[in-house]
Amino acid sequence: MKTPDLVFRGRRLSRDRALVLAAVESLPAARAAVADGADLVSFPGAGALIEQARETFPGLVIGVDTADPSVAAACCEAGADLIVARADLAEVAARYDAGYVAPAIPSVPGLSVVMDIGEFRSMPPEEVPVLASVAGDGTPGGLALAALAASAGVAIIRTKHVRQVRHVAEMAASIAGTRPPAKAVRWE
Repeated sequence: MKTPDLVFRGRRLSRDRALVLAAVESLPAARAAVADGADLVSFPGAGALIEQARETFPGLVIGVDTADPSVAAACCEAGADLIVARADLAEVAARYDAGYVAPAIPSVPGLSVVMDIGEFRSMPPEEVPVLASVAGDGTPGGLALAALAASAGVAIIRTKHVRQVRHVAEMAASIAGTRPPAKAVRWE
């Protein structure tokens, strides 16, 4: 389950477990997600919001979720490290050396690519890191799916329930042996 670290615009994310991407729409929501343990945050395209987030979280990987090339470019100029693409924005990502998340893998050399498989059902046979969403991720069934996704090797899990999904990702990694348990408890 241990795979190479992900690097987006010089920001390195260690992968001893599935990373947690908080999909948020405001700076207060981003603050709450980071407090809950988000490894990355993504915002809908807005350069001013990205700039505020970059000032607030200088070391955090910040993404923009957009289909518009001009919005993606403006957000990268404002400090976005990652483009969560809803259209073909590989050239914009390459121009700004930003990470690129999309449902299809572009053939652009040197681009840090993560494949967005949508809702997790099973792992695709691709040899690239994978981002997945989990249906009902705040429910027990959704958390079970998050555990399966983390165990299957998903690199990033997109969620609005950061704390619970992060705990699940940590437990899956501890069971797989890629990281020590956060707390060892002996049951009798």
